[in-house]
Amino acid sequence: MAKVDWTREELKAMLLKSDHAVCRALVAIWNFQELDEKGMGQSHHQNKVGFSGVDAEICTNLVDFYQKAGFLTPKQMIIARKKALKYTRQLQKIANKEYETADFIRAL
Repeated sequence: MAKVDWTREELKAMLLKSDHAVCRALVAIWNFQELDEKGMGQSHHQNKVGFSGVDAEICTNLVDFYQKAGFLTPKQMIIARKKALKYTRQLQKIANKEYETADFIRAL
């Protein structure tokens, strides 16, 4: 079976139409946050993966809520979608398996 590469445009289209994709996208990016960043809801490692310093707190809160409740409220979804769309370059790398959590950790 041929490898399917996701484009940023395909990911953007999916994020615009699917709430589930938005939640999965934020969790995927959150998985690349360092452990101390996850715990504090901050981003202070300059490693070009995970959330930016500006987005770390709100996105961590959204992921925490989603993981506990299993959904985001309509207001949260508006914010989450906007944030997820900002990270389509990272999401493309994740979707195309250009880096994976275990590989990233081993490279540290």
